Amino acid sequence: MTTGGRLTRLARTRRLYTGEPYQLTRDALHGGDNRSPIPRADGAQARLEGEVLARLGTGGQWWRHPLGIAFVHPGSDSALVRLDSHTRFSSGTPYPRSAHALDRLLPSAEPEVQVTGVIGLRVAGIRGADLHLTLSGSDARVVLRGVPGTRWEPLLEERRLRCEEAGCPPLWRSPSLTDYEKADISAFGESWRAERDLDWLGSALLRRVGLFHTAGTAYSTRSWITGDEWIFELDTVLEAPPGHDDFLGRLMDPVWGPALRVDRFHCSCHERRDPDDRFYLRQCTYHLKHRALPRGGLQLRFRHGHAVYGSDARATLEDLGSPTKWLDRVLPVRASRPPVPSARRVPGLQTEGR
Repeated sequence: MTTGGRLTRLARTRRLYTGEPYQLTRDALHGGDNRSPIPRADGAQARLEGEVLARLGTGGQWWRHPLGIAFVHPGSDSALVRLDSHTRFSSGTPYPRSAHALDRLLPSAEPEVQVTGVIGLRVAGIRGADLHLTLSGSDARVVLRGVPGTRWEPLLEERRLRCEEAGCPPLWRSPSLTDYEKADISAFGESWRAERDLDWLGSALLRRVGLFHTAGTAYSTRSWITGDEWIFELDTVLEAPPGHDDFLGRLMDPVWGPALRVDRFHCSCHERRDPDDRFYLRQCTYHLKHRALPRGGLQLRFRHGHAVYGSDARATLEDLGSPTKWLDRVLPVRASRPPVPSARRVPGLQTEGR
């Protein structure tokens, strides 16, 4: 294969993982170390990226793309996160995704209670539609890119005024870690340390956020952290296959994926239930661990049944501008229900669980 042909193949594969525009992937790979085509982040950079994914990937909202992120452009010491235009809450209320991101990320203090948002997160600068974020005392950098026309300055000012009116001091403009943030870390030290064990995982998943759109068949994706485990719930409808084999195959690829292994799993694809039961829901659960690190894990819940977040999910996603090709795959308009698939084994896993 010619050098140009290999670069094209690598660029197309990387696009599946990051969601980047094709030319951006080629530019990133050209002249780089293609043995690690998606670079890894460490230290404060990994923590910042993990915090961004944790705050932006929760449930209760709809976006054009899974988790409200159109694509990620990962670098050796930074990451650019392209946001969708709007968030739509379960109540049906639309809200600019840029403002929603600030609500979730920017730290403020509830005196004698807790700090909300990301402890130590600071605004490092604004360049057009790009908001540069960092962590106090570090060189970490995540750039949130809004849609064309996004104006971050008035959004930041609005957020500051709302915090002050609520009696919650805004913290994101302090040059160093505030007493509120130090007290919060001290008060919740155990959970703080457990979350740090997941920094590597959050960063690795953010840098591969495109998989939630290009692999698998989930129309709804959300996540949360419990102890030292990061849980993702991915919902598919009866008209589409569960899709966990494709998703896991991509995620666990030895070149493109992070260093993950399946620790245990339970696949319920073989379980037969009445598909006309409106409470019918099958779940295949996979627990993944780092191949070397002793702490911090990933739990993937592939849920398969009737739409559990309303029958108008497709109309909502169409209104947000979700790509038709993706919608036809995850929420078919007209399709006969397929037979219940037989259980399949993950390569290298010999038993149902252990």
